[in-house]
Order: sequence, then structure tokens, then C-alpha cells
Amino acid sequence: MLEVKIKIECPDILMAATALAKALTRADGNSVAPAPAPNPVQAPAAQPAAPVAPPAVPVATSPTYSLDQISRAGASLVDAGKIEQLLQLLNRYSVQAITQLQPEQYGAFATDLRTLGAQI
Repeated sequence: MLEVKIKIECPDILMAATALAKALTRADGNSVAPAPAPNPVQAPAAQPAAPVAPPAVPVATSPTYSLDQISRAGASLVDAGKIEQLLQLLNRYSVQAITQLQPEQYGAFATDLRTLGAQI
């Protein structure tokens, strides 16, 4: 007994089946194996694609600062001889000391400390 393996790579199965039937037909017109008549297969109706959620986009957030970080940055300005600028900055925020700042003011205050030369 002879085993024959056939590999067909074709996106159109009907065309592939027809080609296989032709390949299995002997020169005398008789087929090697009985082949069923090709039956055109109707492709299923296209289904609308389910909506796909867009990928999550990270939202940029402002850095957060602790009172300790702001205090150290302020101390570095004092050490650099910029106490007057620091006092003016505190006055702009209507506080007499860094410890009187509200947590929601930390980000803006840190930005202002940077403009004075603090590393924060």
C-alpha cells in the first residue's frame, strides 16, 4: 500500500478542493479515488466587530513632595545665603514657616524653591 500526503496552502478551500480533484484524476479520465462533487460553501455573513476599548493611556501626574523634602530644600537655600529670597517666598504663600504650608501648596512651593536654586 502506498501512502500519499498532500499539503495544500490555499485560503480558498473550494479552489483547493477542485485542484486536488484534478490532481487525483488519471490520464484516462478516471479518478484515483471517488471525489465528491464540489459544493460551493457560502461564507458566513460578516459579523460586525465588537467594539474594542482603546488602550489605557497613562496620565501625567505632578510629583508629590513631603514636608521633609521641602524643608531640606529650604535649608539648602539658607546654607547658600539665600535666606532673604526664602523669606520673600514664604511671604508670598502667606506663611511664616515651611511647616505652615498646606499639603496642596507643596508642589507649587517646590517649583518656586527650584527657581531659587534648590535641588528638590
